[in-house]
Amino acid sequence: MEPQKPKIVMYARRSFGDKLVASFDFIRENWKPLLKYSTYLILPVCLIQALSLDVVLESTAGMSSVSTAEVDNATLSRAYDFLTYYALYACMAVIGGLLFGALVYALIRVYNEREERLNGISLKSLKPLLLHNMKKLFVLGVLGAVLFYFLVMIAVVLTSVSLYTLILTVPLLIACAIPLVLAAPVCLFEDISALKAIKKAYELGFATWGGVFMVTLIMGLVAVVLQGVTAMPWYIASIVKLLFAESDGGSTATVSVGYSFILYLLGVIQVFGGYVASIFTLVGSAYQYGHASEKMDGVRIESDIENFDKF
Repeated sequence: MEPQKPKIVMYARRSFGDKLVASFDFIRENWKPLLKYSTYLILPVCLIQALSLDVVLESTAGMSSVSTAEVDNATLSRAYDFLTYYALYACMAVIGGLLFGALVYALIRVYNEREERLNGISLKSLKPLLLHNMKKLFVLGVLGAVLFYFLVMIAVVLTSVSLYTLILTVPLLIACAIPLVLAAPVCLFEDISALKAIKKAYELGFATWGGVFMVTLIMGLVAVVLQGVTAMPWYIASIVKLLFAESDGGSTATVSVGYSFILYLLGVIQVFGGYVASIFTLVGSAYQYGHASEKMDGVRIESDIENFDKF
C-alpha cells in the first residue's frame, strides 16, 4: 500500500510557487469529495440556472429581430420574459455562489481540523458548518458590495472633477479591491464578525499585496480556461440556434425539441463547470490567507520579543 502523503498545512509561510503547489495538491488529494458534494449541492441550482439561460437566449433573439417601429405585445412579452428569467438567473447565481463557497471552505476547514482529513465525512455532518458559512458569506457579501459601491462613488465624484483623476482612481480601486480576496477565508476560518473580517483582510492583504494579486491572477486564469472549455459547446450550439432563428425571422420555433434539450444540457454543463472551475481561486485564496496570517503573526511575535527586551 502506497504511504499517505504528509498533510497540507494551512498556516505556513510559503513562497509564491509553494502556495500554488499547496493549492493544487489539496485539489488533487481531495478532488473526489469536492466533486461529489459539489454535484449534490450545486447541480440542482445549475438545472434552474441553465433553464433561465435558455429562456434569456430565446427572448434576446426575439427582441433583436424586431425594429423599434414594430414593437407589439409579443415583443413586450419577450422583454418581460427576459427581465424575469434574467433576474431568476442572477438570483440562482447568488445562491449557487454562496452554496459553493460555503462548501469549499467547509471542506478545507474540516481537512485542517481532522486527523482523518476528509475521509469518512458525510453531507449530514457538514450541514451545520455549511449553514454557518452561508450566513457569514451572505453578510460579508452585503458589506463587500456596500464598500465597493462606496469606493466606486468616490471614483465617480473625482472623475466628475477631472477625467485625469482616472489615472489615480483606477489603480487605487484595484489596489483596494485586491485585499478583499482574503475576506472570505478570514471570515470563515476565524471566529470573528464579517466587519472585523474585512478589516483584517485589509491588514493581511496590504501586508502581502503582491502575493494576493499573483495567486488571484494565476488561479483566476486557470479557472477562466477551464470555464471556457466547459462553456464552448454551449456557445457554439447557441450560435447555431440563433442562426436558425435569424433565418426564420427571429423565431426559435423551428428549432427541434431534441436540439433544444441538447442545448439545455450543454447549458447545465457550462454553469456547473463555472462553479467547479472557481475551486482554484477559492483554494488559492485560502492558502494565501494561511501564508499571510502566519507571516503577520510571526512579525507580531518578533515585535513583542523586541519590545520585551527593551524592558
